[in-house]
This record gives sequence, C-alpha cells and structure tokens, in this order.
Amino acid sequence: MKYLIYIFFIAVLVTSCNAKKNVAGNKEDSKLSQKKENEFASNFIEATTQKIIGNYDLAQELFLKGLKIQPNSAATYFELSGIYDYKKEGNEAVDAAKKAVDLNAGNDWYKTNLAVIYQKYGLYEASLKLYEELAEMHPEKQEYLFTLSENYLMLGKKREALAVYDKIQQKLGNTEELAMHKQSLYLQLGEIDNAIKEVENLIKEHPNNGAYYGLLAELYEEKGESEKSLALYQKVLEVDPNNENIRFALYAYHKEKGEEEKAFYELKKAFENSNAPIDTKVQILLGYLKTENEFTKDQGEELAKLLVVAHPNEAKSYAAIAEIYIQKRKDKLALTAYKKSVELDAGQYLIWNQIVFLEADLQLYDSLMIDSEKAIELFPTQPLYYFFSGYSRLQKGDNEKAIESFNTGKELVLNNPKMLSEFYQRLGDAYYNKKEYKSSFDNYDQSLALFPQNATLLNNYSYYLSIQGEQLEKAENMIQLANEVSPQNANFLDTYAWVLFKQKKYIEAEDKLDKALLYGGDNSAVVLEHYGDVNYFLGKTEKAIEYWNKAKEKEGYSEFLLRKIEEKKYID
Repeated sequence: MKYLIYIFFIAVLVTSCNAKKNVAGNKEDSKLSQKKENEFASNFIEATTQKIIGNYDLAQELFLKGLKIQPNSAATYFELSGIYDYKKEGNEAVDAAKKAVDLNAGNDWYKTNLAVIYQKYGLYEASLKLYEELAEMHPEKQEYLFTLSENYLMLGKKREALAVYDKIQQKLGNTEELAMHKQSLYLQLGEIDNAIKEVENLIKEHPNNGAYYGLLAELYEEKGESEKSLALYQKVLEVDPNNENIRFALYAYHKEKGEEEKAFYELKKAFENSNAPIDTKVQILLGYLKTENEFTKDQGEELAKLLVVAHPNEAKSYAAIAEIYIQKRKDKLALTAYKKSVELDAGQYLIWNQIVFLEADLQLYDSLMIDSEKAIELFPTQPLYYFFSGYSRLQKGDNEKAIESFNTGKELVLNNPKMLSEFYQRLGDAYYNKKEYKSSFDNYDQSLALFPQNATLLNNYSYYLSIQGEQLEKAENMIQLANEVSPQNANFLDTYAWVLFKQKKYIEAEDKLDKALLYGGDNSAVVLEHYGDVNYFLGKTEKAIEYWNKAKEKEGYSEFLLRKIEEKKYID
C-alpha cells in the first residue's frame, strides 16, 4: 500500500509540473501535447515503481525513455542520479544530479543530493560550495551547518570548521558533542588554552560530570601543569568515586612521576572496580608477562587475582591469570584457570591448545584423553587434537585406539611436514608396542623422510633395530646422526655403544660408553650395565662385575643383571 501512495503523489507531481495550457495552438496541437504529457507521466510512474522494487536496470531504461519525451525533466535526472550512484557509476551520478540542479536551481533537495554525491566521490570543493550556499540560504537548518563543517574538515580547513561550530553553538548551546569537536580541533591547531576553555565551559554547565574533569586533567598534564592535573583527578574521585577510568589515569600519572608504590596502589583499585573495562586490565597484564623481575611477576599475579574477583564470569579473566601462572611456572594452577576459561567460552581454540599441551607435559593422560576428545568435537578439522587423543591412548596402552586417532589426524595435516612427521613417529610407536615391527619401521621411515634431524626418533629406531638384530648398518648410521645432532646426550651415546656392541665392535663401544659416563650416564642403570657387558667381552671380567654391581644400585636394570653378577658372565 505504501508504494501505491508514493506512486500516486509522484503522478500528481509529474502532471502538475508538466501540464501546460496551450491557449495559442489549435485543437490538434493541444491534443498531441496532452498525449505526450500523459505518456511521460505514465512512463515516469512505471520507472519509479521499478526503482522502488529494486529493478534498477529496467528503471534506468524507462527514465532514459522518458527523457526522449521530456528532455528537460529535472525529476527524471534526479531519479537517474540515484540509480547511477547505486550502481557505483560515479561520473554518471554526478552528471545526472548536476543536470537536475541546472534545470531546477530553486530545488534545495536537488542541491543537497548533488552535494552528497560530490562528497561521496571525493569532489569536496564542489560539495563545500553547495553546502555554503545552502547554509547561507537556510541559516535555520542545522543539518546544513553540520555537513558544511564536515566538508571543511575533509579539506583540512580547521579554522573554517571551527567558525561553523561556533554558529551551531549559538543555536544549540554548548553541547558535549560540539565542545569535544572544538577542543579536538584546537589541540590539532596547537591551541591548548582554547581547548582547555571549551572543557571548562562544559564543567560549568555540568559540574558533576567526572569525565570532564578527567579530560581537563589530561589537557593540563599535556600542558605541563601537573599539580592542576592531579587536583582535577582527585576531583573526579570526589564527584564520581566509581568512575571506571580515573584509577587508570592516576596510575599513569604516578607512573610517569616514577612513584611506583602510588602507581601500583591506583592500579589495584582499578582492577578491583568491576565497572572498569576488562580489556584495559588485560592489556596492562600483558606488560607484566614480559618481565623477568620476580617482584614484578608477583605484582602481576596479585592483579590477576583481583581481575578474577572483579570479573568472575569473564573467560578473559581466567585466560589472563593462567598466562601469569605459566610465567611463574605454576602449571597446575594455569591448567585449572584455562579449563575455567573454556567453561565460560568453549570456542577458544588457542586456550584448548594450551590445555592439551599442559596435560601432556604434566602426564595427566586421563584428562588429556577426555579434553582432546572435547576439542575434537569443537574443532573437528584440527589435527593437533587427534594427535593428543592418540598420544594419551598410546600412554595408556590402548594402541588400537591410538592408531585410529593418529591415522585420522594425519589426513588433516596441511603444509606442516614436522607435524606430519610426529604423526608417523607415534604410529610407529603404537605398532611397535603391538609387535608389528614391519608396520612400525615403515612409519618410522616415513617420519624421518619428513624430518631427518629428529634425534629422538633416530635414537629409538636405531635401538629397536639393534634389539631385533636387523639392519645394523642402518642402525649405526642413524645413531651416528643422532649423536651429531645432540653430541652430549648420554642416552644417545649408550644406544650408539649398544649398536656397536651388537656388531661386536667392543673397543668402539667402550669409547662411546666412556663418553656417556662423562655426560651423566653414571646415574643410569642401563649405561652402567652396558659398560659391564662391553668390558666382559673385552676380557675385563672384574671390571664388568664392578659395573654390574653399580647398575644394581640404580633403578631400571635388565632382568638378566642379577644372574650376570651371580654367574660372573654375560647373559642375554
């Protein structure tokens, strides 16, 4: 119905604008003129209807058709300018809007439309000229003054914009919006005293608005009058003690003065205020995460605890305190906080990452199994969670489920060879546990093809081959590379010695074990027992028994060690 009403008024407008009395012509000419006018009006109504319902191409075609009937129709050019603007055809929009004004210079709406289009397509000088004209013709219309000031600002004419704001201020009074615009412009012009006057005028009219005192304090601080600034900050606390920003301002003030104790006091007050913005608090805490100073770390923890109390239902609070706990190496507390954070907002991908990594580091395999599965439900295309699901099951001895998780996850890895290598490595571990050695070694080979410098896998794979008594030359090459990557690793040196031992290279094996003992191997039952084994085959039976007895004092020796000592010979 509203379309029909609008079209009715359009019809009245068009016919009233175009109907002409032909008193001089003959009857035939009069009928022809009336016929054209009716045809134009009908066409205009149809074009307008199509525009209203969104058929812009057809509307454009009909309006152009109408111009062939009535070339001087300002209304048609006006409507066309809107269609061209909608279609982002800037030149055509400007030309049509300009033509409408040329044909009907007394129509303010046409001028406003042209000014808007000028402004939209970056023709600010032309737009400015029209708004100056409209503002002068209609000084009572504030909307023209506001738009005029915008045009001045776009052209960088700050003085002219200020003059317009003064005119608006005379009409509307000293509104906050105007005062803020003016003080900002004065600051840009370097006239801080004028900026101060604008805010002082606001305070006279609104003496209980703490925000204005705070703004004035900042201006005096910028001017270098810190005593006035501090007095004004105190005034904010007097008129608005729960102001959410004043404590931050006082913190910054005292920090600037080097008054650390006062600054931290104000910061604590800000963190206690539940109305103060949490994002500002979190941003401040990020600074505490960068410190290496233990005293400052303690302050960060104190603030984080206040944050949680002030915002107990915000996921950000718990994520922030968790980061502080990580920094202070309180991993279990961090894990609890991260879990609380995802309870409040489950969609935090990065927080779930932190949870599964912490649970793996803390060897909480039951929790890791549960939480990795939760994460999979939330983020089913992320391979990381399948990896940790498989890893937790691997640690729990559920090799079948581990293999299932690893196989699913590795298909989701994109452009990350190292991660894919990890999947193949853990698949190899699971198959090895199942004593499916061919499948295990095939997966290890694929892992090393993607990441050849994986010293841990090189060591383990080499050791497993030596136990099987297979491909000992390959095993030696791998453990040699592992030792090149990590030359002071007692475990790797022990594996190297064991591979050499399997090849009956006892002197070389002894050399590797000497180095292993040097780098901490004397605390390992395995290294000490192997040292005894090598010495036995070198004909040093007493030394072999000595080291077998040393191994017996440690945990982790083999099932054959006690028989070796009792029977004084090597037993395999």
